[in-house]
Amino acid sequence: MSKLIEILEEKLVPVASWIGSNKHINGIRRAFILMMPLLMIGSIFLMIAAFPLPAYQKFMLETFGPNWKSVLDIPVDATFSLIAVYVAFLVAQQLANQYKLDSIAAGLLSLASFLILTPLTKVEGVGSVLTFNWLGSKGMFVAMVIGIFTVSIFRFFVNRNILIKMPDGVPPEVIKSFEALIPGTVILSLALLLRLVMMNTEYGTIHDFIYKMLALPLRALGTSFIGSLMTVFAISILWSVGINSGSMVNGFVRPFWLENQIDNINALKEGLPLPHIITEQFFDMIWMGGAGATLSLLLAVGIFAKSRHIKSVGAIGAVPGIFNINEPILFGMPIILNPIMLIPFNVVPLVMVTTQYLAMSIGVVSKPLGVAFPWPTPAVISGFLTVGDLSGAAIQIVNLIIGAMIYLPFLRIIDKASKYEEDKVAEFEKEEELNKELKSI
Repeated sequence: MSKLIEILEEKLVPVASWIGSNKHINGIRRAFILMMPLLMIGSIFLMIAAFPLPAYQKFMLETFGPNWKSVLDIPVDATFSLIAVYVAFLVAQQLANQYKLDSIAAGLLSLASFLILTPLTKVEGVGSVLTFNWLGSKGMFVAMVIGIFTVSIFRFFVNRNILIKMPDGVPPEVIKSFEALIPGTVILSLALLLRLVMMNTEYGTIHDFIYKMLALPLRALGTSFIGSLMTVFAISILWSVGINSGSMVNGFVRPFWLENQIDNINALKEGLPLPHIITEQFFDMIWMGGAGATLSLLLAVGIFAKSRHIKSVGAIGAVPGIFNINEPILFGMPIILNPIMLIPFNVVPLVMVTTQYLAMSIGVVSKPLGVAFPWPTPAVISGFLTVGDLSGAAIQIVNLIIGAMIYLPFLRIIDKASKYEEDKVAEFEKEEELNKELKSI
């Protein structure tokens, strides 16, 4: 097992280091992190509208009339249904920040390019207008690509100093705006040219082309059962060698989770069956206690641990663990680079994903509503919020017990070894005390 850990360190650490330092990946990841508060606010309005309690729904209907939900749909649409617009700006802005470019100019040029490339919808009596069709989750992938290319072109001009120069004494804001003129004109012209080219293809738009050729296949893999197993295993195996991998791995698949999440929200608003199981909140239900679902380990420690060391680590890690912070357990027990504990640490999340996915597939547990909430939300509460009823809390309790049973045999091994060492130390200290007493006589 030690040899396996050495191999993992040798192979995974360089890959993780490259991913962690890749500016494009970091730009996308930071953009989605910045959007999370916005999505949570939208989720609050969604929960107010869709809270699954008949008495509550009846009260709201009688108090505010039959159209009360349509009012709450406005902030939901302003957040979730315009997600690609925010992505187009933020990805470019965050990537430009890393290259020390004018991030606001890059973000605005990316957004303008996205709107130039976004197809219009003909509305009878109105004409051609922008609709939510490509401004929401379906347009996210295109928005990310446009953001990256916008910064690449902008950087090309800046690095070669192909910019309009202003005389000394001109305010910095004016200098920046004029410096963006040449690269901005080229970027928007290329966007318009691309739109004209795509109009003469079978796809009609770059959105339709990228969505069908790239986004849909990647989304199908990333949000499948196999993709879910791959996701949790990637997070656990990287944590096994001490790499904080959650945000790193999530950065790749979060756009696809978010699209599923928005599909579920739209279905919920229309009173239709929820189409997807896999959303980000599906995984929030799995990571009880943090990576490795170590809340199950804390449960086993609280009931079965005998050694003072393991008990003390469990006591220190209990409160943070409830809020899904598990560094005290990972490094205090330890789990990281521990050949014994790494087995259940990697197995438990895979089992939990399987249990939860099957339960949702057969309808025993409801599917995720699409509501976003902070990741430190404690287990059981997070399950209820995710699916909107007690079945979410119930599956988390079942998974906690299953996880504790898987952790238990491995916990007993290290607990027994720790207790043996403590007993030896206690016996040695007792002998030393006895010797001191004999010498004093």
